Amino acid sequence: MINTRVLISLKWFLAALLLVAAVGILGAWALYTAEPQRSGQLKLAGLQEPVSVSYDAWGVPHIDAQNDHDAYRALGYLHAQDRLFQMDMLRRIGAGRLSELFGQDTFETDRFFRSLGISRFARQYAQRLDAQRLDAQRQETNSEKPHVELIQAYQAGINHYIDSGKVPLEYRLLLTRPDYFDIADIAHVMGYMAYSFAEAFKTDALIDHVRGNLGERHAQDLVPGWPETMPPRRIVDGGVSGLLDPLLQQISKAEEQLPAGQFLGSNAWVVNSTRSLSNAPLLANDPHIGYSAPAVWFEAHIRTPEHEVYGHFLAGIPFPLLGQTRRHAWGLTMLMNDEVDFYRERVNPDNPNQVRAGDAGWQNLTLHEEVIKVRGHEDRLLRMRSSRHGPIINDPMPGIPLNAETAARPPVSLFWSFLNPDNDAAEAFYGLPRANTMEEFEQAAALHGSPGLNLIYADIDDNIAMWAIGTLKRWPSSNNSYSLLSGSSGRDDFLGYQPFSANPRVINPSSGHIFSANNPYPGSGTRRVLPGYYAPSERAERLKELLDNDEQFDLARFKDMQLDTRRPQALAVLDDALPLLSEQLLSNDLRVPAAKAAEILSQWNGAFTGEQVGATLFQRWQDQLMEALFADELGPQFAVFRNTEMAEKSLFSLYWKPASPWWDNRLQPVMDGRQAAIEQAWVKTIESLSAELGTNVDRWTWDQVISLQHTHPLSERMPLGRFLDSQQVAVDGGAESLNSMSFNTGEGHYRIKAGPSTRRLVDLSDMNRSLGINPMGQSGNPFNDHYQDQAELFNQGRYRGQLFDWQAIKALPDQLTLQPSPAGR
Repeated sequence: MINTRVLISLKWFLAALLLVAAVGILGAWALYTAEPQRSGQLKLAGLQEPVSVSYDAWGVPHIDAQNDHDAYRALGYLHAQDRLFQMDMLRRIGAGRLSELFGQDTFETDRFFRSLGISRFARQYAQRLDAQRLDAQRQETNSEKPHVELIQAYQAGINHYIDSGKVPLEYRLLLTRPDYFDIADIAHVMGYMAYSFAEAFKTDALIDHVRGNLGERHAQDLVPGWPETMPPRRIVDGGVSGLLDPLLQQISKAEEQLPAGQFLGSNAWVVNSTRSLSNAPLLANDPHIGYSAPAVWFEAHIRTPEHEVYGHFLAGIPFPLLGQTRRHAWGLTMLMNDEVDFYRERVNPDNPNQVRAGDAGWQNLTLHEEVIKVRGHEDRLLRMRSSRHGPIINDPMPGIPLNAETAARPPVSLFWSFLNPDNDAAEAFYGLPRANTMEEFEQAAALHGSPGLNLIYADIDDNIAMWAIGTLKRWPSSNNSYSLLSGSSGRDDFLGYQPFSANPRVINPSSGHIFSANNPYPGSGTRRVLPGYYAPSERAERLKELLDNDEQFDLARFKDMQLDTRRPQALAVLDDALPLLSEQLLSNDLRVPAAKAAEILSQWNGAFTGEQVGATLFQRWQDQLMEALFADELGPQFAVFRNTEMAEKSLFSLYWKPASPWWDNRLQPVMDGRQAAIEQAWVKTIESLSAELGTNVDRWTWDQVISLQHTHPLSERMPLGRFLDSQQVAVDGGAESLNSMSFNTGEGHYRIKAGPSTRRLVDLSDMNRSLGINPMGQSGNPFNDHYQDQAELFNQGRYRGQLFDWQAIKALPDQLTLQPSPAGR
């Protein structure tokens, strides 16, 4: 008779075998049904001439076409072959259409994005471009803007793939199919990107909460902008506080549901020939974006008689946001300017659908109706309102009964530069690769509206430059960016946008270098005073330290800089805190590890590499110190606050302000004061690490507490979804090092959520020397060889070449020819 324990083991073994078999069958099925075609011939309707495509060893298509129209039609098809589901996810987030795929779970996320007005803007954008096209047809001219023609060609390529290509695995698992792309979807994708860039959605709401619940003194000690350069704040109309608390709740819930990474920050720098060992400018760029599977960027190389570019493309956008040509190269970082403001509206006591508009008297709120389709449920009708400033963002959810509190809550409207009817970011990115001079490049850059970006540039004529691109607001002196503004008085009303010529810029500085790490532009002139939600200063300070010297650079040195993990600001704080970190604060059984930990910190060099114990100790102590400083005052809002950039900036600012009221402990008055908070944070650091990793301090290395895993949108939504994720690995880097790895704090294990979405290095002396790396791979098919074939290189801090030589490209083994075919075939 078989032992019961043996029977149970056999059952588990058979279950495991069945699971492995199921995954294997699923993989084979996926390969057969969704594998992109990278050689041979394909028919593509709408082409004017055949298009040759050469795929390199990393799955990057090199597209050789006889005209731009054919090139971008081919790009749309090829992009969809590898990334259709990702394209669909990005447009659905901005459009508020996730529930069509995922059902009731994502309804509140859809409602939140609808409330921002992105979908209405996208419809208006499409109507405007369509009206231009019809007007051109009526006048029998070719006045339609060329970027619109190429958007349409690109989307026609996507739609042809939807019609005739293989169905991606995700749609088969969801038992559905994608619908067609149209012009509005460009705006949906850009809207999501602009939302990700707008730190004000959280920051302004948190400051309003602090001012309303804690008072002006607490609010003044927070740092939403750049340390020590904040404008004065004032209180607007008194009355109800916490008007933006519902917004914080919506944001927190929505971001838990997002099936794509957010855009968080970036590094970029450039040196001219006098600072370069190759005697030509060098450019480095690593945009920081939320990690997901597949990776953010799709690389493609396009050559036509009109232009040539090697670019990094965002899913659903036909023009490269990052790129290089034979004449120039460019990169991007977030400008971090203030594009968002919130207005507290004054309601007419005799008519709740009217608000005061200064001297113009009472004005009606505009009612918008939108329908959200929810899979498996009835459609949901939304009724949303907007004022002259923008959408009302604190109306209660449908179905929630009004109580005395919500009924008395004044409406708050959103002003957002992205919603400017003239905003058309696509036109600028169309022009960047086609520029032949720095002046032409600047003219193209001037067309960009929103979101605000830093555009960093180098060319073969030895020019280096950086422009703040985007429409920058003119505001009255009463506006200080971070306050809830008066919607009724007229004193805070928007005054229009300044001309691009007034935007900050740096062109060919005498230093021979330019850098951006989401910091303000240098100098103190009027044109450079730009209110914004800038990143903590550590990365900018580190770049300044590494570049402000007489060193000459090559790409090898640029690699070292991109992979740099040191945090000098952390060391400055430790120099002050170490005398207080006594082992006598701990219980007897933890005094030996506490003494060892303090000794390690005293010798730590500030690096966040895998073998460093100091990195683990400092990060955990910083987490505990932040909790001691802010948690008692902020209560439930602390969970949102602790993972904002304002939290990091405020912590390092307040550390040197012992008189700040934030050091008062409301829950435990005996723990009041800066010294008590520092000591208590140290006690909790040793206690928590000992409980999690044991009392052998030498084992508290950074690689034991941090990991990177790229998760697929279906990871939590399907029974086998986790098999679509990448492997979990430890990597070097910290939250504010140049090799930036961002994670949520307050957790025992730091799961990286964002970091370098690509690392690019360009030497203008020879484009074939250009280097790059993708955190995963080119393909979005989880079973394709190029799904994560670059992951190991990326995790190890290695790079790969980017082919620019057509003689070598034409010799590649994977050659695909796209042939014209009649429409519909």
